[in-house]
Amino acid sequence: MKKIYKIAKLELSILFYSPIAWIVLIIFIVQCGVTFTGLIDVRETSQQLGQNLKGLTVDVFGGNQGFFAAVQNKLYLYIPLLTMGLMSREISSGSIKLLYSSPITNQKIIFGKFLAMMLYGLLLVIILGSIVAAGLISIESLDVKFVLGGVLGLYLLICAYSAIGLFMSSLTSYQVVAAISTLAVLAALNFVGNIGQSIDYVRDITYWISITGRADNFINGLISSKDVIYFLLVIGLFLALTITRLNSGRVSRSGIIKTGKYATFVIAVLLIGYISSLPAFDGYYDTTRFKDRTLTENSQELIKRLDKPVSIDTYVNVINSFSHLGSPKFRIFDLNKFNQYTRFLPDLDIKYTTYYDSTLNARDNTPMTLPERAKRSATAYGFDYDKILSPEELRANVDLRHEENMFVRKVRYGNKETSLRMFYDMLTYPGEAEISAALKRLITSPAVVGVLTGKDERDINKTGDKGYKDIFNSLNSRGSLINQGFDVVEVKINSLSQSSTNLTVLVIADPFGIYSEEEISKINTYIDNGGNLIIAGEPGKQDNFNPLLHQLGLAYTGGTLLQESEDYELDLLQTHITEEATSLDFNLSAKDIISFSGAVGISVNESSQFDIIPVITTEEDKVWNKEGEFDLETDEIKFGKGLDTKTIVPVGMALTRKHSEKQQKIMVFGDADFMSNGELGRFNLRTENYKFIIQMFKWFSGNEYPIDTSRPDPIDNRILLSRSQISWMETFFLGLFPVSIALSGAFLLIRRKRK
Repeated sequence: MKKIYKIAKLELSILFYSPIAWIVLIIFIVQCGVTFTGLIDVRETSQQLGQNLKGLTVDVFGGNQGFFAAVQNKLYLYIPLLTMGLMSREISSGSIKLLYSSPITNQKIIFGKFLAMMLYGLLLVIILGSIVAAGLISIESLDVKFVLGGVLGLYLLICAYSAIGLFMSSLTSYQVVAAISTLAVLAALNFVGNIGQSIDYVRDITYWISITGRADNFINGLISSKDVIYFLLVIGLFLALTITRLNSGRVSRSGIIKTGKYATFVIAVLLIGYISSLPAFDGYYDTTRFKDRTLTENSQELIKRLDKPVSIDTYVNVINSFSHLGSPKFRIFDLNKFNQYTRFLPDLDIKYTTYYDSTLNARDNTPMTLPERAKRSATAYGFDYDKILSPEELRANVDLRHEENMFVRKVRYGNKETSLRMFYDMLTYPGEAEISAALKRLITSPAVVGVLTGKDERDINKTGDKGYKDIFNSLNSRGSLINQGFDVVEVKINSLSQSSTNLTVLVIADPFGIYSEEEISKINTYIDNGGNLIIAGEPGKQDNFNPLLHQLGLAYTGGTLLQESEDYELDLLQTHITEEATSLDFNLSAKDIISFSGAVGISVNESSQFDIIPVITTEEDKVWNKEGEFDLETDEIKFGKGLDTKTIVPVGMALTRKHSEKQQKIMVFGDADFMSNGELGRFNLRTENYKFIIQMFKWFSGNEYPIDTSRPDPIDNRILLSRSQISWMETFFLGLFPVSIALSGAFLLIRRKRK
């Protein structure tokens, strides 16, 4: 070990007696300083403009645009300049012969030179440490473990690059050739991950070999054993190759034996690496403050309840808009979306089936036949057309027409299955909430929401402004109840008594006609039997609903509620949650707006069998009740002083009572539009309708659905430095620090030259 240390010390002295080591340090300091201060300056500007900043540690240091990513993308330029002379200098000067004749083994020579590069890498880490220190004084409550995990990843990357550079330096006597060769190998290791992605098994090997993004997990808050092992194997492989290369100068062997040794090293590394990357052998450490890269406790507890294997069958319609994500070229990317689950379910079996069929939308209106469109997409995305199932072949096993023949996964557990869909939003893929909801549906029964039909009530299958499709039954909408663990069914009023036993809640929303006495009796029977209920009325239909509300102790008031506004329609109410609603676990704030478009007030009778809590009320001093018929588009409606009275009016009530050992829950609203497609898609007013609706159905399901995957809010949300202080920091990293390094280097080089 002493000889290795002496060789490392000698190599470092040679390195620092040349300008390269000093120049690299100076450039690295400047790059780090420019990148970090620029990121801080941008966020300080946003803070000055009143924008809310959240999770600044991840925002500044992590991600594809953060500090660590910028450093990672430039490291490959520095290391070849440092390693190019490690062995080529010995070869060109002839000193390699002295090394061969010395009592020092080749292993010690190589380990000593590599140790020198590791120590130099620690100098780069110290520079990164200065940035971490700057982060501590710049960002409130910096997540130190997250940042240190990123530094570790970059250091391992430096060591891997150094081992590769050392090997390339041993192959030539020309330092420039060694540097260029190192860059070529690094480029090849980055590119190899794109090779064979359309071929099973080959893609796994080439993806593992690729060095691209190997530090990404580190810089984004996750230390993975497979990534650590990868770096160690790459380092070990190239050090072994370098030692073998030197041994060939001492001992003469045939080309076959030399090639066999090299092949043995490579095959052994690939085998160990592939096995270590399997989910069953992969370990993780989450460096984020609130374990953001790990499943929440609720999801972990859910997985612990699984006592049978889980499989996912992915059905990819090659003419669907999501088809490219199921193509062979994207297979690794697609599988990685389930990494958080394979960590806890290493035996999770994910299979792929490709097919073509009509997607039941406007894109099908083309002159091309389905097979012609399928062949075109297969050619474009790299599918094997001969392996793509026709509609008839697919339906022999599974019929996906109820899924509109989309890109869909079927999660199977025992003899149960449920759908896991893709979504038309920025994330596209199902997240933890959707995946865990799918798993829970397989373990327990889903919550069932019944929507009453028979009188032209609001339709869960219509996409118009008045329809309820978005919140109840939209396949590719993440927030739709069917993607959050609920089953949504239509219930005909004539069959209410037969179908009501398994309902979590029944929704009665804005019937067009008047219920008959027999129909009202059926609804009353459902209520008397303890059924949960949501009633959503509309102005002008009070007489239809009041017979139902009477036994609940409520009544819709006459007229229509209006709210004074210069920007919006008078019948658009900007309502708010009440303080009493917090007892029902609604966690909206009093400032959050829930929009009601055309609503009536709700009054409470003197007697009721239920405990009644006002949940949503109108704004104070802005709302009054307008009696009689009127047309807002043609009539000039204004608040009449002395004639009208502004008051706070409840427009949402929650009723509870004990019934047969369970709690019966009912909600009554003076508006049916607050759940409509139009209000959920309102763009001219920031509302929290969706959040309220989801919390409402969670209350009805006894907090079973949706799955709670929320995490604590980040606490590193403020830049602590002023603009002038950031300027001083910039001066330090761009001036004082690099200049001090430059002066130290110049002093050392001049002193050596004089000697």
